[in-house]
Amino acid sequence: MTELDYRTKRPGYYPSAWAVECGGSRRQKLVGSAGLALQSGETLGSISRDTSGWPVMFVQRARGELFLQGGAVQSREGTPPFYRPDGDSAGWLERVDPITLETLARSPDLPSGGHVWCGAVVVHQNGDLYVVNGRYCHRLNPDCEVVAERELPFDGPYNGLLILSDGHLVMKNLGHREGESCHFSVLEPEGLEFVGEPLVIDTPCMGRFSSDLTDTGEFIYTSSATDLLRLRYEEGRLSLDPSWTASYSIEGEDQSDAWDTTIGSDSVWLMDMGRPMPWRGPAAAPQRAFRFSLGDPGERDIVDEFGAPGAWNPGPPLYDPERGILVVYDALNGGVVAMRYEGPGKLAPLWRNDFRNTVQMMLYADTGELVLEDAPGLLPMAEPRHGDAVVVDIETGQERARAPIGASAALGMFLCPGFGRDFYLVSGWGPITRIFVE
Repeated sequence: MTELDYRTKRPGYYPSAWAVECGGSRRQKLVGSAGLALQSGETLGSISRDTSGWPVMFVQRARGELFLQGGAVQSREGTPPFYRPDGDSAGWLERVDPITLETLARSPDLPSGGHVWCGAVVVHQNGDLYVVNGRYCHRLNPDCEVVAERELPFDGPYNGLLILSDGHLVMKNLGHREGESCHFSVLEPEGLEFVGEPLVIDTPCMGRFSSDLTDTGEFIYTSSATDLLRLRYEEGRLSLDPSWTASYSIEGEDQSDAWDTTIGSDSVWLMDMGRPMPWRGPAAAPQRAFRFSLGDPGERDIVDEFGAPGAWNPGPPLYDPERGILVVYDALNGGVVAMRYEGPGKLAPLWRNDFRNTVQMMLYADTGELVLEDAPGLLPMAEPRHGDAVVVDIETGQERARAPIGASAALGMFLCPGFGRDFYLVSGWGPITRIFVE
């Protein structure tokens, strides 16, 4: 059975509750620290700060040490990624006060090669932080001082950064253009030297990736425009696994690319319809989710509960292996659906609500409190208003509390648990928010 990130030691990572986006390399998004435990009569409050940039995610280091990774401000006149060879394209890392969100330390501007996209940060077992921004990787100490810098081989934005079990770092390019190839690079953590040549896959792979350490090896799962691919990592080398390829293509359907994968219950889970319209044209299919068996990639389940054409999402589903609950959403048409997974071919509806979610969801494992978003102001013609962070019961969908996030939507950015009865949400428009029980 697939291990749970929050219950097991994660080799390579600093031993904190949230040393990497989604809480672990399998992207399960389960929080192992105590839940909010909202009681009758309690509400949620929030405070926000505008970063004047593009904040992406928070991570935790030691107790009370909170770090924020971000990049250059987005333009509201277009769809990222942006290329600004002579303009504002630098990334940054901040250490942030976990209560007030005040900046306690900030890195110098981190070069990106002119490429503006949401990067990533991880906290390594050596105590330092590693940032991918544009086509650069940086090593920084806890005072946000640069220790090492490496320009990456592909001239474009990189999308995704994880730590492998031997402590090496793995990253890949975004792959958002037709005909672009996918470049995976492995770097050692001391001086950011390359470990071998990049693995080049002759197809664009848009989403971030997940990894799984098992008794039979260490594997990476990444999605192309139609397929799910598996890579094997062994002795510092990545290679495509020819024995395992799955297709999420449905004959006759006008689908678009999947974003990230998540791993649980000996399965890989993902959603199609992730490609933003300006990248390669609109797609007309409704939102679907897919399950593939790790043991047999030909074993496929399809979740088709939405029906509205022209779906879009900015990130993956959430799957809770302990409760066997899958949560999927359609950000463009609206709607969040939960399904109970009872085995291959057996997915039963649990609940549905009309929230318009764009945040990378998060679940408190002990209390079953699911954190997501309601962003009714997401659409271009919608009445301008702030979205809300919403906490619901994952078993029933019943809303427990909500609080404003200081922006219209998270735009696919990330959540992070706090150090008490609180959590953090990041919006790609610039605000960062602490949400707390009051």
